Parts: sequence; structure tokens; C-alpha cells
Amino acid sequence: MRMKPELELSEVDGMLAAAEEEALRNGWAVSIAVVDDGGHLLALRRLPGASKSSAQIAIEKARCSAVTRRPTSFFEDMVAAGRIGTLSLAGVIPMGGGLPALFEGQVVGGIAVSGVKSECDMQIAEAGLAFLNRCEVR
Repeated sequence: MRMKPELELSEVDGMLAAAEEEALRNGWAVSIAVVDDGGHLLALRRLPGASKSSAQIAIEKARCSAVTRRPTSFFEDMVAAGRIGTLSLAGVIPMGGGLPALFEGQVVGGIAVSGVKSECDMQIAEAGLAFLNRCEVR
């Protein structure tokens, strides 16, 4: 039987805190979502001033990244290159800001941000992943 790592609450909390810190440092009102490897919501934080719609968008971006094992910017780039058939794929969100969360080469979930430009959403999500990359194996 194969064993696989899973995100624990302390790691999810740390990812959210690191991402929130990055957003607040830049004055960005966003929503941040973390999901497990099946795309199921583990945590959501909507910062003061973030639009209500940003919460659902962040969840969908995180789900897309976890399930497809790709950054959502991958799909955004495909659509920008004219491959509009990508839009018909179930669960694909073609806008940057979602990243798969990897641990020892395995996808353990996803983190995503919505509320500002895609590159800024990505910067915040990367800050959350940086926390996970600093975690030690128990």
C-alpha cells in the first residue's frame, strides 16, 4: 500500500498566515483559499475590503490547481494563445493566482488568491507555498 502525505491544520494555518501577511504588506484586499489534493476546501480567508465574489473565485482556482496539478496560469496562457477549447474543460479556471501545493513531489493540495491582478494574486499564493516548503517532515 502506498502512503501519501496530507496537509495538517498547522500547515494550512501557516500557509494562510504567510499569504495574508504578503497581501497586507502590499495593501491588497483579497481572498485566500487552501484545498486538499481532491480540491475540497480546508480554509478560506477573505480580507477586509475584498469583494464577496473573490472568495468563490479563490476556492475554484485552488480546486483547479490541486486537481489538475498545474498552476491556473497554465490555462490562462493556453486561452491567451488561442486555445479556447480549454474553456470547455470542467473545473478549469483560466486566470492566474492558483498553485498546486507539492510536498516531496506529490500534490497535497492547492492554494489560490483572488482580488487583484493575476500576477499579484500569484505573488501572494507563492508566499503561502513558501511556508509549506519550510515545513519539516514529522
